[in-house]
Amino acid sequence: MPASAKKVCLVSLGCPKNLVDAEIMLGFLKKDGFELTAQAEEAQVLVVNTCGFVEASKKESIDKLLELADFKKKGRCELLVATGCLTQRYNKQLSQEMPEVDLFVGLGEFDRLPELLKEKMLGSTSRNSVTVKPESLFMPGRQILPDPDLPRIQATPKHYSYLKISEGCSHRCSFCVIPQIRGDLKSRPADSILREVRGMIENGVKEFNLIAQDLNEYGKDLRDGSNLADLLLRLNELEGDFWLRPLYMYPLEFTDRLIGVLKDSEHVVKYVDMPLQHINDRVMRSMKRGSPSRYVRQVLTKLKTAMPELALRTTFIVGYPGETEEEFQELLDFVREYEFDRVGVFQYSREEDTPAAELPGQLPERVKADRFECLMEAQQKISLQKHRNLVGKEFRVLCEGPSEESEWVLQGRLGSQAPEIDGVTYLAKGSPRPGEFLSATITEAHEYDLVAQINSTS
Repeated sequence: MPASAKKVCLVSLGCPKNLVDAEIMLGFLKKDGFELTAQAEEAQVLVVNTCGFVEASKKESIDKLLELADFKKKGRCELLVATGCLTQRYNKQLSQEMPEVDLFVGLGEFDRLPELLKEKMLGSTSRNSVTVKPESLFMPGRQILPDPDLPRIQATPKHYSYLKISEGCSHRCSFCVIPQIRGDLKSRPADSILREVRGMIENGVKEFNLIAQDLNEYGKDLRDGSNLADLLLRLNELEGDFWLRPLYMYPLEFTDRLIGVLKDSEHVVKYVDMPLQHINDRVMRSMKRGSPSRYVRQVLTKLKTAMPELALRTTFIVGYPGETEEEFQELLDFVREYEFDRVGVFQYSREEDTPAAELPGQLPERVKADRFECLMEAQQKISLQKHRNLVGKEFRVLCEGPSEESEWVLQGRLGSQAPEIDGVTYLAKGSPRPGEFLSATITEAHEYDLVAQINSTS
């Protein structure tokens, strides 16, 4: 059997940005003649696109590699491959400690995956080889961005997609290792993004979730005047019935013009995902967030004033080094005061090669866990009340198809519910198809999910 006829199963872990990389890898594999399968037991080649952001994601990636390594003993698997952020960050250590893995592919080389697999199968490279270039052991030698001219296989359901508009990050938050792994900001040209969206609209995509390390930073590196507000305006002018959802909007660069575009653009759902991480000024200075409490509050007030119906999502870190009980209480009071629609909470992860890892006052895991539970409990009450306020109101819903929980109901999402990270809206079983927009009235409210009655399709 020629190398290119082998079956490949790729498992992608971590964030949607990593998933887009995986979709490009799948595209190159298929273009080069490899057969793709979702069944690990059928594959001769198993690929794990790893995440290396925090301790929990690193453990998940290593556990998945070890789990799939069993297929080399029991199944048809001939090669086990690791790609992604964990590989980029720890390739030397992994190659020494995980002989089960045959090939480690860096972030700057994943478009060469078919070529590297063929070399490995022909025996022209050593066992347990590392393709991360020596000059890029902790920084990608090149950054690979999506483009309509690159092959790509959509791994999400057909009706929604992730639209990566830039790679890397030029911020230097003290707790975050992403810039060291993925490099500084590199934005896609707007024309490339527009061509990609046009093509996807033609293929039936109804929701585009814009992603980057920081959407608001988009275009600064291009030095041609490109910015997020202009990009959204141009996307909004495209023909079709679709949603645009901005995710990962850093609080800096939140201009009045950008707020106006979010408010007035027909296709942009009234949803803002703004990772704040904390609200105490001392903690945020230590985090090197660059946005003091006063500024954050001003931006939030402007957004709520301009769009009272806006769904606000944010993330916070609890247990950051030196965080006092009083500083945590300030964060808790802030969450109760502003009543965010969605809140994600992370327990601080001490990541090597970050400034925060060397700070005094590293807190016990028990304290982090207690603060996590306290903040989540407060948010659950807020979320439930906000959902109860929706009962009896009519909304546009994007149908997702049969529910993952029960074959007897459908599920969909409001504009206020992002895929994978937010809850869903359950709908009575009927004839709507995945990707179809519906009109529905909310009938039940729960902490994370909603129940609605379908009124009509559109």
